[in-house]
Amino acid sequence: MKNITHGLLKLETILTSGLMVGVVLFVFVAAVMRWVGAPLSWSVEFAQLLFVWVIFLGANKALREGKHIGVDFITSRLPEKLSNLIAIIMNLLMISFLVFVGYHGTLLSIENSVRLINNLPLSYSFVTMAVPVGAALMIITLLIHTSKLIKKQFA
Repeated sequence: MKNITHGLLKLETILTSGLMVGVVLFVFVAAVMRWVGAPLSWSVEFAQLLFVWVIFLGANKALREGKHIGVDFITSRLPEKLSNLIAIIMNLLMISFLVFVGYHGTLLSIENSVRLINNLPLSYSFVTMAVPVGAALMIITLLIHTSKLIKKQFA
């Protein structure tokens, strides 16, 4: 199981890094082509599509590694059991918010399935699907963190 998890985490890192390289590459090509006098209108929009995916995949990676901004001025001074309980409650609140976001993101993706991205023959749902996919990944991450906190709380 750990090998599968490790492989998926490595895949996520490679995918996120590749998408970010794609964003930079497409924006660079668009700038050069515009400077030459032959602008590519689709490259910036494709870069935006990739960037949306980078945002949601990167948000999951930051959540998993505990790199999101947080204020622990008060909770760091509390007893460990109480601090863990607050963390569990906060994780459950975040999960409920992500379920809401994922549900509405899915509805938005379905609505946008017939809409095309300007200058590209791609459905706009390729952009909006990043929301429910990212939300689902973050829910999984939070469930794993929460289960560890619960084990720690009752150990």
